[in-house]
Amino acid sequence: MDDQLFKVSKEKCDLQSSCKVHLHEITNFKWDKAYFFSSNNYYSNQDIKKITGIFFDLQKYKTIKNQEYKTFAMFIYHGKLVKYGFFDPYLEPDYLDSPSKSQYFDMLFFVDLRSSIFQDKGHFGTVIKFKKNFQIAYYELTPTNDLLYISFFSHGSYYKGYTTEALALCSNLNQVHLR
Repeated sequence: MDDQLFKVSKEKCDLQSSCKVHLHEITNFKWDKAYFFSSNNYYSNQDIKKITGIFFDLQKYKTIKNQEYKTFAMFIYHGKLVKYGFFDPYLEPDYLDSPSKSQYFDMLFFVDLRSSIFQDKGHFGTVIKFKKNFQIAYYELTPTNDLLYISFFSHGSYYKGYTTEALALCSNLNQVHLR
């Protein structure tokens, strides 16, 4: 799923390093609620059901292929799960040893205005309007409130290869639940 979101985001942004995109425009299926859960927070199956109204055996999937270190996404339509996926989390360039993929899509779960990704005018610095730092517990989006800020970052070297990340961030605090 993250490959498709990356590809369509890249097309929508039309070679810009940052842009605004509606999530429902970059998904190819119907949904009326979308949730994104950070890999940094522990969620039990009961937590997921309480938040989304859907039972999902998250613990079963988190033991497969290091899923516990990935962002978890759920898309729901009329009370039924229509799609889910696990995204590799945002990695600082210093930690990117040997990327297994050349492109990634993920959601950001923090805003630290001192960080270079928020100060750089070529990235989030041109689009965000937030005045304070905050951490996001999870995203809850609807098609009428799904505008995301997306920035593209490339990391790597000629010898190791390059990786491009599409990082998405909420455009307003009504899309998220804070920690």
